[in-house]
Amino acid sequence: MPAIWVEHIDKERFGSTIRGFVDTLSKPLVDWGIGKLLERPLAYIRRHWVGLTLLPVLLATSGCAVRRTTRIPSAQLPPPAREVSLAELVHQSNAQSEAIRTFSATVDLEPTAGSVYSGVIKEYHDVKGFILVERPAMIRMIGQAPIVRTNIFDMVSDGREFRLSIPPKRKFIVGKSDFKRPAKNALENLRPQHILEALLIPAIDQESDRLVLEEAEEGGRRFYVLMVLGADEKGDLQLKRKVWFDRANLQISRLQLYAEGGVYLEDVGYSGYQDFGGVQYPAHIQVTRPVEDYRLTINILKAVFNQPIDPAKFELQKPEDSELVELSSARRPEEIRGQ
Repeated sequence: MPAIWVEHIDKERFGSTIRGFVDTLSKPLVDWGIGKLLERPLAYIRRHWVGLTLLPVLLATSGCAVRRTTRIPSAQLPPPAREVSLAELVHQSNAQSEAIRTFSATVDLEPTAGSVYSGVIKEYHDVKGFILVERPAMIRMIGQAPIVRTNIFDMVSDGREFRLSIPPKRKFIVGKSDFKRPAKNALENLRPQHILEALLIPAIDQESDRLVLEEAEEGGRRFYVLMVLGADEKGDLQLKRKVWFDRANLQISRLQLYAEGGVYLEDVGYSGYQDFGGVQYPAHIQVTRPVEDYRLTINILKAVFNQPIDPAKFELQKPEDSELVELSSARRPEEIRGQ
């Protein structure tokens, strides 16, 4: 019997019939003087007529109404989760970190919600970029407009100081890498160090870092989450970062960075690992900065690892027609020669 038959019973007509049957049955019992004895059972039948009358129907149809078997194609089944130790995960993370000394890449840049390129790059739909990286802290990143391929921005950092050139705005911004000041143009909040932290996963110091391992599940996939903690100046432990390992292949799929007090600084997603000349590296990287309220997707088109980079390529001079903005001071000189 189809399960849907139960759903289309006319409860009003069916209920009236049952109640009439009960009343008809109870009348002679009352006449015989035993109605008092059956008053409570009959009242119960009147109140619960639906459940009592539908129970046999539900039992008869339970096989087709409740039990259902769904077969999932083997291609859609998630791969089995691998079991490894904490020591193996530390080795995996450090091996990926230590495998990269230099990094040169051609990339596509895609701004998303909370656009980092507000007022500048939001005008373009095809932003091509170039990235140079050298350990421990050198980075240069250039973004170009479509078709004409003129520079939209050019920025460099040595880990202590950064320089950011924005030719469309004729601005040249300099400051300390850890300096923060809200800006109307979100691009001015962008720091080369933000990108570097996403591209180079820090190695784990097994002498000073404290580690906590937990398991997690998201989107039907299972992960190991390695929490890295370090002591602050007072000796209190502070969460520094979380490294997510996909248990299907033990590749690093996510990196979360934190500041003192548990402030959530950066969330980086990694996917599409490829072999770049013997180096396994993600071709798709999404950077989210909650504090600065921007997100940036980096799609690597071509990459070369561990080749020498000319130090001059990490130098960035101020264009003659650009205004110098020093974030470490309140003044804004119109022009400083030699920059």
